[in-house]
Amino acid sequence: MLRAAAIALSILATAPVHAQAFGPRALEFQGFGASLYRVVPARSVATTGIHLNAYLGRLAPRVRVSPSLTFWATKLHEQEVNHVRQRVEELCEAGGTPCPGLDLGEVDISDLSLDVDGRYLVGGPLRVQPYVGLGAGIHLVNGGGEFIDNTFVEEILDAITPGMNAMAGVELPIGRLRVHAEARAVLAGGANWLGAGVGGSIVLPQRRTPAAEARP
Repeated sequence: MLRAAAIALSILATAPVHAQAFGPRALEFQGFGASLYRVVPARSVATTGIHLNAYLGRLAPRVRVSPSLTFWATKLHEQEVNHVRQRVEELCEAGGTPCPGLDLGEVDISDLSLDVDGRYLVGGPLRVQPYVGLGAGIHLVNGGGEFIDNTFVEEILDAITPGMNAMAGVELPIGRLRVHAEARAVLAGGANWLGAGVGGSIVLPQRRTPAAEARP
């Protein structure tokens, strides 16, 4: 019996160890992609944004982890500019230097965000892969304009704020290419927005294990 146990231990010790298919230790860079979004901010004029993302694999059989970088730039609505002007006039008056009739001109606003999304893959018909997800990140909001650059008014508009987002989309795999369409809602203080985008991504070749999924 001792000899059989020794043989069994020897077999286990020399057997190949497969990498985990899921879980935190299995996360690694597996692909990247880009999308163009139609962004509709709550306080600003609708614009076009760019969304870059990476694939880190799956945390669970149906949960994919995807960090992303999103950027858009536009101009504040006129009513929002008036709101900022009123705030500035109140600050001037409180400081003992009234500034009625202040002209701020056109005010630019931009948002650069770094997010991490968790996407739940829903079973879909044929080869289409629907998904829904939630994410969180940091937003760098920057304001500017001809009349406010390098002033305290610009500082009022600039902010670093946390944000949350929700998304739903569909993905169509074509070989290692993924074509996808997505709708996204973002809550981030003064940079709330809704948007929809289309894009594509590339999945890099991965070392396969017996338990690995066919797609990242």
